[in-house]
Amino acid sequence: MERRQIEYFLAVVDHGGFTAAANALHVAQPSLSHAIKVLERDLGAELFHRLPRGVRLTAAGEALIDSARRTLRDMETARATVREVTGLMAGRLDLVSLPTLALDPLARVIGRFRNHYPQVRIRLAQSELGDDVREAVRTGAAELGLADTTTRSFEELESVRISDQELIVTLPPGTPPPPGGRVTVDELLAMELVTGFEGTLVRDLLTREARERGTEPTVVVEVGHRESALHLVAAGAGSAVLPRPLAKLAEFEGAVLASVDPPLEREIHLVRRPGSLSPAARAFQQVLLDGEERQGKT
Repeated sequence: MERRQIEYFLAVVDHGGFTAAANALHVAQPSLSHAIKVLERDLGAELFHRLPRGVRLTAAGEALIDSARRTLRDMETARATVREVTGLMAGRLDLVSLPTLALDPLARVIGRFRNHYPQVRIRLAQSELGDDVREAVRTGAAELGLADTTTRSFEELESVRISDQELIVTLPPGTPPPPGGRVTVDELLAMELVTGFEGTLVRDLLTREARERGTEPTVVVEVGHRESALHLVAAGAGSAVLPRPLAKLAEFEGAVLASVDPPLEREIHLVRRPGSLSPAARAFQQVLLDGEERQGKT
């Protein structure tokens, strides 16, 4: 397969049709359609069902997606390595992260990285679920990912533990501060809670703690984005358990913060596929690790 064929195939997949893919790639639709037909002929299988409106992947097309993304990613790594040898650190770096980790630590890491490598463009995708972060890295949609974990492993991927991040109880404005600025897990579970859907780390953590006590957490509002919980707490809809960086933002809106006794923490991991990284990804990983080491010493 040629690089152009792979790019065209993935563009049709990502944009849902030949016309939209051609527009996104700034090529004529007949040229794109011809390239896909040549690819199908070379592979001996149809990749798309052509429908009156759009396209649908065949079983062969579904089977090709992951390897196509990985192949394109490997090609980018090879090209970037050549550029590095000639002294040119440029190109694009694809990252994926949980939204709260984009706030901290990624924002400051990206800032430092851009100061050192201003020619590298960064594309940062975000997902609320750690599983989606892992999948983006596994398939090659992103080269590096930042996710949290408690007990789950990173199958098929390599991971580096970056740091731990405390989870803070965030109470509505006007709530009397708890004694000593701390609440027990039992007190937390008795609160009316704003939290994410099942499958998100905090929701699963609260459910596990509750079931160990033979009860269920008192969830009054479920949200798809953790940032929404911040505003809901500030509006008095309930209390939430938020990563410290997000909880500090809620404090600016009048929320009252308290630690959990014993503390609740999440592990932050950098994840990547096994094998070589592009020069930009290697440099970014080093900036991230150096920064977290300095943070740990302060």
